[in-house]
Parts: sequence; structure tokens; C-alpha cells
Amino acid sequence: MHRSTFIAFIIPLIMLAIAMTFRYFNNESMAQMPSADPDPLYTSGITEREVEFMVHEQIAELKELGIDATSIEDKIIDSLSSFPTEIMMSMDTEQINGMILTNIDWLLYKDEEAKSVTEPRQFFCFDMECMDLDNMYTIFVNSVAEIAGDDLVFTDIKEDTSKVDYESGTGTQTISFRCNGTPYQYDATVYYDWFDVGMLTFMNDAISEQSSDKHLYVTSDGYQECIVFCRTQDWVARLKKSTGIILEQP
Repeated sequence: MHRSTFIAFIIPLIMLAIAMTFRYFNNESMAQMPSADPDPLYTSGITEREVEFMVHEQIAELKELGIDATSIEDKIIDSLSSFPTEIMMSMDTEQINGMILTNIDWLLYKDEEAKSVTEPRQFFCFDMECMDLDNMYTIFVNSVAEIAGDDLVFTDIKEDTSKVDYESGTGTQTISFRCNGTPYQYDATVYYDWFDVGMLTFMNDAISEQSSDKHLYVTSDGYQECIVFCRTQDWVARLKKSTGIILEQP
């Protein structure tokens, strides 16, 4: 099985497991993530044709804003169409939009075929429950650097886990870096394998300090996926107007 096909197949299964386990995730830090009032799309279940229409519309609008995912539109439709009816019935517009973005990130930027993509990465997604505990903040800073643009240069990225107690899931994990030559350091609070969302605010402050018009913006898929952009306020406003996707500074 080709990896892109495998990814399109496995994403729905992962999301289903997340939906069953973390639908009402009560970690206080997640309360800081932007959210919208529930707006169920369909009371009797979303059909494959309705999924196809929504994905097509959003992909077209995103292309106008510089995010060209037309090459993977069919794969995104296949991924979302494979969800069980009861899951689709429970989803609101924000969750569908978040899943479209998550699929774009997986299929356009992380898949093996994405190596042939020459356009710069526009955003990234990551699971708030991290796999690589020793390097979770290094990965985050490098990902921000990838989408930030040439006017924001990140160097000297270092992560210190010497004050982390992995057995108790507590301690302090320190991430330091330079942005345009200015040193920054954040002492993240350790709570097992969860990402400290205070790092999002810290990074936004650093970017806002170093850039005249860019900020860090985030949204969610309604579960535990964090979707990160580095954009201007004008671009974020245009995104909301054309797609209904709401981004907020952390």
C-alpha cells in the first residue's frame, strides 16, 4: 500500500479513537484554545456528496489565499467520507474545517510525495499530546521557523530536560532560541506528555516583537490537534471572510 493511501486510510481511524476518548478533553490548558459555538451541519448525518462539496469550496478559497491543496482534494474527500455517520453527525463546522487543514498538513507537507512540493509550507499541525518528549519544543520552534518567512530567522535552538521527572510527569523543560539574533527562553511546565500551551503565547510575543505585522495564530480540530499559522492580521481576516475559519492569537 502506498504511504499516501495508508495515511488517507489511517487518519479517520485515529480521529475516531480520539473522538471516543477525548471528545470532552478536560485538561485546563485546552480551554485556552480558540473555539466557536457548536453549529451542527446536519441533523440526520452528513452525506458523501455534502463532504465533497464542502471540501471543494474550502480548497478553492484556500488556494486564493496562497494555500494550494488542489492536488490532494480527492484524498481529503476520501479521508473525511470514511468517517462513521454518527461521528459526522456530532461535528460542527469548526471541526470539519480543522480536519480539512489537518489533512492538508499530513498529505501536502508530511507525506513522502510532499517532497516534490516546491511551495513554502504555509502552516503546521501537531498533537498536543506529544510523542517525542525530549524534543517537543525544539520540533515546535523549527516548525514555526519553517512557516515564519525570511524576515524571522530562528537560530541556536536548545532544549534542556535535566529538570524533568519522567516518572511523575512533572518538572520544567527549558527551550531557548534566538529570533533575529535576540535571545529567548521559556521554562515549560511538564505535565506528562502534554505540550505546555503557554509556549504558544510566548512564541507569539517573540514574533510580535520581531515582526512589524506578523503574529502567531492558532486553531484546533475540536479534539487535541493544534493548527498553527504565522500571518498578518489582514490575511487572517480574509481567511475568516472567505472560509469561516477562525484563527486567534494565543
